[in-house]
Amino acid sequence: MKLLILMLMLFSITNAQEIDSLLNEYETDSELSNKTKDESAGNLIVYTRDDLERMQAESLQDVLKSLRLFAYTENRMGQPDILNQDPMIYYSSSIRVYLDETELLTAMTGSGLILFGNMELDFIDHIEVYQGFPSFDFGIEPATVVIRLYSKTAEHDEGGRVKATLATNGKNKQNVYYTNIEDGVSYFIYANRTDDIKDTYEHQGQTLRRDTKTNRFYGSVGVENHTFNFHVMKSDGDAFMGAYIGNIPENTFKKNMFVNLSTSSKFMDDTLALNFSYIKTKNKVSYAYDAGKAPYFLPGTTSYLQEQEESSFTASLKKEWKLDTHTVSVGTQYRYKDFDMDNIEINSLVIPTNQAYDREDIYSLFIQDLISLNENNLVTLSVMDQEYIRNNNMKNQNTLQLRLGYIYTNREWVSKTFISSQQFATEPYMAMQNPDLEEQTYTSILQEVSYQTSQTLSKVILGYGINDKMIVDDGSGVRNSDITSALHLIIAEFTLHFSQKDKLELQANYWSFESPLEGGDDTEHHSYVARMLNSVSDFDIFNELVVHQGYSNTDTGYDYSAGVKYQVNKDFHINIKGENIFDTGLEADYMNQVIPYSSSNDSVYVPVTERRFTLGMEYLF
Repeated sequence: MKLLILMLMLFSITNAQEIDSLLNEYETDSELSNKTKDESAGNLIVYTRDDLERMQAESLQDVLKSLRLFAYTENRMGQPDILNQDPMIYYSSSIRVYLDETELLTAMTGSGLILFGNMELDFIDHIEVYQGFPSFDFGIEPATVVIRLYSKTAEHDEGGRVKATLATNGKNKQNVYYTNIEDGVSYFIYANRTDDIKDTYEHQGQTLRRDTKTNRFYGSVGVENHTFNFHVMKSDGDAFMGAYIGNIPENTFKKNMFVNLSTSSKFMDDTLALNFSYIKTKNKVSYAYDAGKAPYFLPGTTSYLQEQEESSFTASLKKEWKLDTHTVSVGTQYRYKDFDMDNIEINSLVIPTNQAYDREDIYSLFIQDLISLNENNLVTLSVMDQEYIRNNNMKNQNTLQLRLGYIYTNREWVSKTFISSQQFATEPYMAMQNPDLEEQTYTSILQEVSYQTSQTLSKVILGYGINDKMIVDDGSGVRNSDITSALHLIIAEFTLHFSQKDKLELQANYWSFESPLEGGDDTEHHSYVARMLNSVSDFDIFNELVVHQGYSNTDTGYDYSAGVKYQVNKDFHINIKGENIFDTGLEADYMNQVIPYSSSNDSVYVPVTERRFTLGMEYLF
């Protein structure tokens, strides 16, 4: 297999065009990423429009599976959770997802990754990923990772496109968008349908399924400095193994409905920004158990159904001043969340519940100062404070965020140092399990150094962090750990441009994390990425190898993917792509049950990315 991969990459290199002048790291001038990137905001990864199209990135999973430090994976319900697979604690709540200027979130988990971590990318222009406790002016709540998705616009995509794909197992996707500018009014409309059909897995006499059908509509209207967005997503399918540790259900079902209305406006030469967003979600999950095979804490259960309704409203106001060598930003933000998860039926009988609280108001204030010492040196100082006010006499929380950064740049070198201390409030789904949970505190230092020549970009990132009061589940319940856990990481990246349209990207990552549980096992993770993007005549060629070691105590995974895109003419394109071609990619393991324990509690091993071949066609008009 390795020999075949090497031959394919050598073939791509030998067909590279003559060396042209290097595009910088965030190519090309016409792409929006040049206008939106902010080096002082964190350790930045940019996927340009050219990258996404030539990688044939059909969904956000295609990007996240090779993201440095992390690996895309899913929890027991088939929901994206790149930091943890435990269904009782959703650790990915600190990963914030934005679509244009709107944060995609759920009121219960905090992060929209749980709904959008595998979203299709057919209406996305480019992606920015900020790691290492990014800048506070991104949103109302702190983050460890910020994923910013930027939709296509009338200014760059006037006209329309129809696209359809068909993959093995019968997976299929169809979408269309149209955008235009008329009389100073720009608009963009997009509609998509995805039927994601995956392999089934037999275990303990049950068939595990994780198919999902998703429909999405996204529309935006812009007038001068004002934009209105409307976003609707509906999905339903299988809940895989179900959320509860224990015997596997005979059947599972989940359904999600997401509605978002948002506006963004800029005034005073774009130095004053005012944003509003309203989100409504409805979720439903059900399980059916064979007689006598329900989880131990639900004895006698043959059917379980729970419905949740969540909503949130966010308003933010930010003002920026440029004062000599200072660029000062001040922002105030407000968010309310309400949630109802009382509707539970067991064996078709309504079960009375006493929800601990059903509303949370968050008030946030931040100030940031970018101090330009000279043309080569920049210092950033930030402070942010949040107040979490909860009803029903639920414990309120206060969190404080502090951040200091130093950036040095010249023609070849960039050095970025960030020191952060951040507190994270407990999200509602955790607070309801234990109302006495305290805020978690993360303190870290990250150092990034990069060197650029006319054809290469080399980058090294070193990091060290300490986690205090981390929320854990040790089998006796959810609680704050009294063990301080340390995190070490090192990243090395290298990009070589053979020509304007040919490049090789290499990446190596290592991190180690001390267990927050007494007697728990520490974790080490190694990952490696080799990616080649080439263009030969009317063909775009993509090769990628992703290797993970030490992740989730599974064997090493080798995920090799490749694709070719052919431009029949300027308006018609055909593409074919293979994912995890040799079926040797990373597998996730899911334990059946913990209590009562028996030697038969073997795990279920499921590929994170299944082997799949996709044929696609798109037509521009």
